[in-house]
Amino acid sequence: MTNTSPHLLSVWAFDKQGHKVHPYKGKSGAKKDLYSVNFTNDTNKFQGLSEEELLEAIKQGRFRQRGTIRMCRANMSSGSNAFAPAMYEGKRVKDF
Repeated sequence: MTNTSPHLLSVWAFDKQGHKVHPYKGKSGAKKDLYSVNFTNDTNKFQGLSEEELLEAIKQGRFRQRGTIRMCRANMSSGSNAFAPAMYEGKRVKDF
């Protein structure tokens, strides 16, 4: 299930302008090729997860109460905003 795109298109949310945003892989540093995820309210606690780890966290309901992922629009290469994932494969993340 490894995603060759820099974006994980099966997971999305909407930004304030109503654009669909997706998790993106880090391009350098400690989180290169990983998705930046935070399960706390502390913005300094982002950790890098592989695609498999991120999808497993969604399926286990880790985003039901809190949690964000750094995301951007699919036509962008990166972004600095973190969003609570809303949907995974057409299902509400809060329902997992």
